[in-house]
Amino acid sequence: MHENDSINDIVTRFTKIANGHASLGDTIDNDKKVRKVIHALPPSWEVKTTTLKDLNDKEKMEFIGFIGNHKTHEMERNAIKEMAPQKKK
Repeated sequence: MHENDSINDIVTRFTKIANGHASLGDTIDNDKKVRKVIHALPPSWEVKTTTLKDLNDKEKMEFIGFIGNHKTHEMERNAIKEMAPQKKK
């Protein structure tokens, strides 16, 4: 994924792929979904995903909760960027 992709963009792409697999009879379990999305996130998300992996057992982490947590984090990051004073050159 690209650095400027939102979590919604990433989840939308992943869902399309997962649905394509499901239509062919190949279902993806919760653990595999979480691992695939973690792997697809850009490097700027490394701290967040590492924290989630350490705090939560991936097998117990629901995919919806995982995505919700990342959406919240993304909103917080965007709010901080907007609040930061713009540096003049």
